[in-house]
Amino acid sequence: MNLRDHLLRGTSRSFYLSLRWLPGSVRDSIALGYLLARASDSIADASLAPLDRRVEALHALRDGDVGTRIIDELASYQTKPAEQELVQNLPGLLDDLERSPDQAALQGVWSKILEGQIFDLVRFVQRPDPLTPEELDEYTYLVAGSVGEFWSTLCRERITDFSTMSAEPHKLLACNYGKGLQRVNILRDYRADAAAGRSYLGPGRFEVERETAQKQLNDGLAWVGAVRGGRMRLSAVLPAAIALEMLPHFGEAADVVKLSRRAIRRHLFTAVPILWSSRWQPISPKGITAASLKAP
Repeated sequence: MNLRDHLLRGTSRSFYLSLRWLPGSVRDSIALGYLLARASDSIADASLAPLDRRVEALHALRDGDVGTRIIDELASYQTKPAEQELVQNLPGLLDDLERSPDQAALQGVWSKILEGQIFDLVRFVQRPDPLTPEELDEYTYLVAGSVGEFWSTLCRERITDFSTMSAEPHKLLACNYGKGLQRVNILRDYRADAAAGRSYLGPGRFEVERETAQKQLNDGLAWVGAVRGGRMRLSAVLPAAIALEMLPHFGEAADVVKLSRRAIRRHLFTAVPILWSSRWQPISPKGITAASLKAP
């Protein structure tokens, strides 16, 4: 196992499984993009580190001017060995970024993610009130919707006859898919975030945002359904399948819901038919369907 696979396996519960099914023409760039975003997220979440040092590091990464000293410092604040190892290896990932044929696209999407991570760190220090709906939409776009756009654009460039849909509508579905996945994260962690003074949802917004998340995940299924390649569909559908299973269990007073690795593998196994047909529907509670999935 090479270092990049080792880092992916240590820091991702489901993405590592999905990644292996991606076509080779896009796998390396998507994996590198994930690791860069995951490393900067680990820096942002290093709560033992001073806030100003985390913000400084994220600004430096966005501006391409980060030094190894601050990376080593912030790696030392990581409480999980896998995340510490990832941050320690960030200089090597930055070298990989410089050598990547997709450097411009990767730097572009990572800059948006970094902007969202910086916003997430400083917004509640500047103003402790909940995010407005407009702020929430912009935040989910920066840290996740932009990733959907990146995937859609890169795959269209690298994979012949990639989609049954024209570029812009397909990219919009991918953007919504990413935003929906981030909304699921926000709904899942609602209680813990609110207790820590980070209110992403204003009063009365929980159920509204749950409905929005479900609609955006269905847009994600529509994106998957328009993809012609079975391996690409299998790789891309797993996050939606997992999110749709968890979503009904979230509540303002509920504990955090997480799926075991065994449950994640179960989803991957049951999704295998999507290799041959995009009519597959994910395991989901009654009332949640993949009605938007259509065969090419």
